[in-house]
Amino acid sequence: MDQDAPGRARTRSDASRMRDEAASPTSPTRSNRGANGDWDSISPTRRTSAVDDAVPGVRRRSSAASRRSGASAVPSLVPRTTLAARTQGKFTLAGPDETPQTRLAHEPFVQPGYGDLNPSYEQAPNVKPIWSLAKPLPRVVRAGMVPTKDELLENRANAQMPAENSQKLGLDVDPNDLEEGRIDKTADPRKMAAQAEDARVQRENNFMNKILTGEATSTVPGSRVSRGSSNRRRRSSAWDVPDQLSTVDETEPQDEGKNQVFDDPLPPVPEEPEEQDLPFDAGLIDITKATIPDDLHPLVQDLVEDEVHNNHTTWSVIRTHHREALAESLGVFVQLTIAFAADLSVTIANAGNPNTTSWAWGFATMMGIYVSGGVSGAHLNPSITAMLWFFRGFPKRKMPEYFLAQFLGAFCAALVAYGVYYHSIQNYLLTNTDTGIVTSFVTSQRQSWIEPATAFFNEFIGTALLASTILALGDDQNAPPGAGMNSLIIGLVITCLCMAFAYQTGAAFNPSRDFGPRLALLALGYGGELFRDPYWFYGPWAGSVCGAFVGAFLYDFFIFTGGESPVNYPLERTQRAMRKSRMKWGRRLRLSRRGRANKVIR
Repeated sequence: MDQDAPGRARTRSDASRMRDEAASPTSPTRSNRGANGDWDSISPTRRTSAVDDAVPGVRRRSSAASRRSGASAVPSLVPRTTLAARTQGKFTLAGPDETPQTRLAHEPFVQPGYGDLNPSYEQAPNVKPIWSLAKPLPRVVRAGMVPTKDELLENRANAQMPAENSQKLGLDVDPNDLEEGRIDKTADPRKMAAQAEDARVQRENNFMNKILTGEATSTVPGSRVSRGSSNRRRRSSAWDVPDQLSTVDETEPQDEGKNQVFDDPLPPVPEEPEEQDLPFDAGLIDITKATIPDDLHPLVQDLVEDEVHNNHTTWSVIRTHHREALAESLGVFVQLTIAFAADLSVTIANAGNPNTTSWAWGFATMMGIYVSGGVSGAHLNPSITAMLWFFRGFPKRKMPEYFLAQFLGAFCAALVAYGVYYHSIQNYLLTNTDTGIVTSFVTSQRQSWIEPATAFFNEFIGTALLASTILALGDDQNAPPGAGMNSLIIGLVITCLCMAFAYQTGAAFNPSRDFGPRLALLALGYGGELFRDPYWFYGPWAGSVCGAFVGAFLYDFFIFTGGESPVNYPLERTQRAMRKSRMKWGRRLRLSRRGRANKVIR
């Protein structure tokens, strides 16, 4: 390391990173700038165009009119490849990778002009984060990962040299290696902690420099850095007719400067200046201004692009503002209506296989995720929603609305299932007690020898396994399944867990799945032991919530490497995040007091 160099030690600068990104092939989901200066993004139904250009012999599909024309009937000269050539000999149980041909084969027909009347169809599917059980979970920057204004000013006043903590312990390390996480394992944990601290500080400094200098917002229009931009060029339509046909000049252009002689010598080519070490605050905006918030996390949140909606009626406007909660409620309703009906059919028939209900719960969960997974995420469970908030950054402002939607969907599902089987239930009650009907809707100790501790840990272990599996399926760096397979796999997971844990308690794993039907049965006249047995609290509530958090902790502790998990935060970062939350609520309370004071004055 050069000790004589001013400022910080030389590391891989942001400019070099931008050059690397510019030299790399453009991702199909990123926005590109055309020759005319317009920004162009790949439509979700045309995401394979960039891949088609890179793969020889793959013809890009155009509009319906061009497909019917004879100009597109030119046969390909590329020989047909075999399965071994396409998969490069990598035969796996998961099947070969998706090819451009298969993606094009699954594209729907889109009539010209449809995108003009429904603009949301043209935007990228990942224009905003969705914590969905149907696909990999989003990667978000959380408040504890971004320094506050005070912390940034303190860092400027006491600028730290790269790898300073490591050098204090006598370690000769390269700051670039530390920034990329190349830290050797040693017997002294202090050395590893010092290198990890240096790596984190260097990455945060580079990230904040990008945000405050505007470099992070210079690659896409509208100061956005989202991977899927909605400011995309419209798909070519059959209605688009050029005003004037372009002609090709067949005359050979003359090389006017071919025989000319210039008296003045050519100026020498200036040498490219070497990359110099800049001070920490070079080019940064003045963050001491009052307009810059104390919590710099909103600066990062502004980088997420807004959604485009199709609002055709008054109800569509209302649905736009509550679409996620409505979708969550519908997903819960579909799941539990089918599951409760299956439980009733087995109970009333008194001849069903116990595994029948396990399969029904699994496939009902799959259907619920397919119904609302792309909109609300189809958590279907308050424990999963709370777990995703704490470990993956799900917005806590959405949690009350999700909880209400989940409980309302469970309540309505119980009423509908009871109404469908009403006459069969009445016939069953002529010769049987109502215990079987109640246990078809709610969970409890199924046997008299099941103690409270056993019931609690039955729900605790089952929910912990469910939460860890959900995070594993949502981790795009682990082994995510193919498109559309998450829903089926989670349904099979529910089937397996029901077979393993339903014998003792009924396997709730979900507060709303148990509490909503209890309220429905109470409204239908089933009183008695519905709320007298405290299991309804320490089983579906305490057991499932604690199990979800412990299961998520185990997965993040052993496997997950993302910075959005508090498990990967240092302790001081968790404390910082709590301070930021208190600051935010303090500002809100002061505003509310100010508003009340203004009302009193008036």
